[in-house]
Amino acid sequence: MKVTLLKTLTKDKYSFNCGRWLDINEDDNEIVRELPAEGSLVTEVMPGEMIKYRVTVCTGMVSGSGTDANVFVCLIGDQGDTGDRVLYKCINNVNKFEKGNADEFFVEAVTLKQVRRVRIGHDGKGGSSGWYLAKVIVREEGQPESEAVEFPCYRWLDKNEDDGQIVRELVPAGESPLLKNVSYHISVKTGDIPGASSDSKVFIKLYGEKADTSKETLLVSDNDLGNYFERGRVDEFTIDTMDIGKINRILIGHDNVGLRSGWFLASVQITVPVQGRQYMFPCNRWLDKDEADGRVEVEVYPSEILPIEKLINYEVSVVTGDVRAAGTNAKVFMQIYGEAGKTELIILENRSNNFERGATDIFKIEAADVGKIYKIRIGHDGKGIGDGWFLESVTLKRLATKMDGSDKKKKKKKKSEEEEEEETKVEEGMDVYTFVAHRWLAKDEGDKELVVELVPDGESELEENTYEVHVLTGSVWGSGTDANVFLSIYGIGRGDTGERQLKRSNNLNKFEKGQVDVFTIKAIDLGELKKLRIRHDNSGSSPSWFLERVEIVDLKESTTYYFPCQRWLAVEEDDGQIVRELVPVDEAFVKKDSENDGQSLATLGLEQKGRC
Repeated sequence: MKVTLLKTLTKDKYSFNCGRWLDINEDDNEIVRELPAEGSLVTEVMPGEMIKYRVTVCTGMVSGSGTDANVFVCLIGDQGDTGDRVLYKCINNVNKFEKGNADEFFVEAVTLKQVRRVRIGHDGKGGSSGWYLAKVIVREEGQPESEAVEFPCYRWLDKNEDDGQIVRELVPAGESPLLKNVSYHISVKTGDIPGASSDSKVFIKLYGEKADTSKETLLVSDNDLGNYFERGRVDEFTIDTMDIGKINRILIGHDNVGLRSGWFLASVQITVPVQGRQYMFPCNRWLDKDEADGRVEVEVYPSEILPIEKLINYEVSVVTGDVRAAGTNAKVFMQIYGEAGKTELIILENRSNNFERGATDIFKIEAADVGKIYKIRIGHDGKGIGDGWFLESVTLKRLATKMDGSDKKKKKKKKSEEEEEEETKVEEGMDVYTFVAHRWLAKDEGDKELVVELVPDGESELEENTYEVHVLTGSVWGSGTDANVFLSIYGIGRGDTGERQLKRSNNLNKFEKGQVDVFTIKAIDLGELKKLRIRHDNSGSSPSWFLERVEIVDLKESTTYYFPCQRWLAVEEDDGQIVRELVPVDEAFVKKDSENDGQSLATLGLEQKGRC
């Protein structure tokens, strides 16, 4: 058998000889073949050489790690890729992909030169399709084992574990797929017209300036709506793959299988935080063999590309201690502080049961680039049975910042090969920060705090400080509150404490009329304090609160800061606000205020405004 390809405009002719079976019961049981071009014109194109790649797939040793699903692999190299190849014939095991197995397969293809990535996944079929993949090892057949390239994974490919993905792209050992791969967040809206929903499997392919993605079947949604592509609904999916650059167009369609296979697609929206772009693809058409033009797939071009906040990838590894009852079921959160700012509050969660005793949980986070990191805040909400948590350590990774373009322009002289190689190493490297905790975050253990601030291991410049917070409730009628009160303290150029709930006072009943409640907040030293933010959640039978002032004692510097308020935090009093931002005033102002039995709020406001 052979294939002949004729270029109709130029009449150039290429031949592709095969002469082999494409049959799961014949030859090497493969049903896909790659064929090198032959003929007189072959010198004008890149010559192809057939290579056998020995692919070793190592299943992990964790409980339930094996799979009965159909597994496929795609090798991606300097000269293209192999396409998806189903791994039918294992050359060393009868039962494939069992716990602890190292299954070997041959993938025959036109040479890829250097293999840079491995795309591997399964179809989700079978009674126990979930799979814990340890690693994939690739080498050319006939080459020494020392030439083998290892592609670590150590993650689940399971709809109900980790991030729910059943296809992953792996990079060589020493690199991080969580950092190198770009997340494409895809929102697919089905039209709100009769019969719009579909039972078919929907696929999508993205075409970019640098490369194209594979044709991805949208099997596992991020918003878990159950039946996908129902009338009037939006289904959300994430594809993690190489950076394909700016998206030019998409191909979207379905396999036309199912009782209700026809589908009315309203629109697709793709958000790429690492690019800082959001792409809008209006469609508003049937993909149905019995409707309109009968097509079940369509190419769509973006109608609009919107700028959004540009984010970067962080890899976060959280180690729970190996002590009794160390794990937690509470919601864990984290915030990252750097020289260029701070991230939003990040919830560390996925589909797995995280933060178990002795476990290491790894998360990919898309967040603001804060520059060089000087601290993190990590804690939990204290909810659920068994909320106490023994945190051992946290490791943060991010790709090293590339050289600034302005610096490159200044260097007009030609770089030596050594300089170029060193620059490449800097660009491809990783910044790694380790934060050692080795402590409880629990209501009934240690210092009973649920939140802790940590500095990178080896950093001696920043130290933990203790702030004694005195909250003075006013003496007017009904000034006390039953609500939960929260406080954030801000320093000049040193970040903030984040929002902390004021739970443990020196008084049994907190925030009573005319009372002084004292709390302790531990945080990385903020330097000179510039403001605080205080609020309550309007809960309880009488949430309204008249706050006289807050005094904060910096125990390290033996300095007291005075934050007058003299206002209600109440929805039915004053201006209806339940949150106030206060700035510090001189102690003399507070004493004068006391001597005069209260000063006008206008004067207080002017002094505060002058200090902002």
